[in-house]
Amino acid sequence: MCDCWLGILNSYDQDETNNLFTRNIKERLEEVSQLSIALATISNGFKAFSSKDYIDRRKGLATLFNFCPLCGLKINWSEIRKNCG
Repeated sequence: MCDCWLGILNSYDQDETNNLFTRNIKERLEEVSQLSIALATISNGFKAFSSKDYIDRRKGLATLFNFCPLCGLKINWSEIRKNCG
């Protein structure tokens, strides 16, 4: 079974930690959400985003794939959204 590559968090610092995989998406989104909340509390005008905001395609906070580039499996986003909430 493939550890599917789900997408990439949009950031000015493109590094390996911005990649979203099945094994760590919940933890990674929680980390990014906590950072967003912390920045919003100390910075005037910065909007805090929740974990679900990062996997909402309408917000543009991440590039999300429909199919895993590694194995070709269709990604079930409704299941992932349910588990990341």
